[in-house]
Amino acid sequence: MRFRPYGLAGLLVSVLFVYLAVRKVDLLESLRVLGSLDLRWIVAGMLVYLLIALPIRGLRWRLILREQKLLSLKEILAPVYVGYMANNVLPARVGELYRAHFLGRRARISRSGAMASIVLERTFDGLMLVGMVLLLFFLFPQDQFLGRAALAMTLLFLALAAGILFYGFATAGTNRAIHKALGLLPERLGQRVGLRVESFLRGIRGVSTTGEYLAVGLYTVCAWFFEACAIGLVLGSFRISLTLSDFVLVYALSALATVLPSAPGYVGTYQYAFALSLGAAGISEETALAVSLATQFSLFGSVTIVGLALLWKDQLQTQ
Repeated sequence: MRFRPYGLAGLLVSVLFVYLAVRKVDLLESLRVLGSLDLRWIVAGMLVYLLIALPIRGLRWRLILREQKLLSLKEILAPVYVGYMANNVLPARVGELYRAHFLGRRARISRSGAMASIVLERTFDGLMLVGMVLLLFFLFPQDQFLGRAALAMTLLFLALAAGILFYGFATAGTNRAIHKALGLLPERLGQRVGLRVESFLRGIRGVSTTGEYLAVGLYTVCAWFFEACAIGLVLGSFRISLTLSDFVLVYALSALATVLPSAPGYVGTYQYAFALSLGAAGISEETALAVSLATQFSLFGSVTIVGLALLWKDQLQTQ
């Protein structure tokens, strides 16, 4: 109930982008293109996404959480799949909150600390996206793909990264300032807020050395690389061949589309991202719509099925 206004905003954003993506599309032609895909490439893309890209993200999250609790990869993977499932079925990326709750309950750690680790994860992802957007402006200086949204996202993630980096290397001084600020609150309220803030900051401290920053950065690059490979395999199922710069545009805009608040499954924003990027490469809008749907159903759909199965198994075990 608390997220209803935010979810409604996401729904309105999706409706707008669905209209922009399909207003000139021959839907029957898109269905024909969709029916011509090669399922072998689709299955390969799903396997790369489920068995390589997401486990790498699990390893990264495990490293970030090490300060709070040392967990095995097996203990991490279930919350990863369930969290991604929740992101796909709930609007506006509310699934990130459920992932923190799910891990906190299973691993018996603070939800605030788990949420902080996810903020740290998404900050590294955001920096990757910033780099890709800046690369787009270099490769396509004459175009302005989602220019204002990209600029706002760039400033947001840079500010967040700067704050985390500052805290990581100036923990003592920052903690003193926070405790001083909490001292201005009424005693009982200050204690309650202080416990949550302390848990959150302990989660942020999951990465505090140069070596840890480099390790998390390497995991991030690898995860993005294999996710790009998965999308490349989906494109291959339609026998679409792109130049490297055109593929960077497709991947960057599709990744940016998942950052925007939208309806479940990134409906609308994802379609528009593919229409915009593949259109720049000379691919028809009908084919772009078919590719976006195939990507959503194969990659997002597969992790949603796995996540639902793991959630059902978890519910059976806790009964």
